[in-house]
Amino acid sequence: MSAAEGRPRCRWGGGEAVLRARAEAAGYRRLLRARAAEVEALRGAVGALHRQLEGLRDRRSGELAKYQVR
Repeated sequence: MSAAEGRPRCRWGGGEAVLRARAEAAGYRRLLRARAAEVEALRGAVGALHRQLEGLRDRRSGELAKYQVR
């Protein structure tokens, strides 16, 4: 009896299909991790832009108040 005959049969059409599906799932997990890292980086960029905008608004309102006094 060969090693293949001693293994239980997979109902999805053989071990190769399962291995391909696992490899595909691993690829999707890698893509998902990469996209999650991109999202986090973009969140950081958005936060920095919001802080920059608030700084510009504060500076503008200070300058506006200064001109109104003049």
